[in-house]
Amino acid sequence: MRWYILGERERQRIGQFVAVAAAYDDMTATLVRDHLLQNGIDAAFPPVFTLYWSKPTRIWVHADDEAEALRLLEELRARWVSN
Repeated sequence: MRWYILGERERQRIGQFVAVAAAYDDMTATLVRDHLLQNGIDAAFPPVFTLYWSKPTRIWVHADDEAEALRLLEELRARWVSN
């Protein structure tokens, strides 16, 4: 599974939403999104159609949930690294 937490400078903001993570395939994006959803953070990733798979899919949350989402993503990353 290839995904990463976006650094502060990488986090795009559109209106009240912020991208907090990126995944290189839809299955991983779904797992990351579902982890946030299961922990009370509304998260989504829009379908992306590109000619090349070089662009990762971004996982978005409401800006008010950014700090909590990042905390949950750090926990998820630590859990996946340790396994």
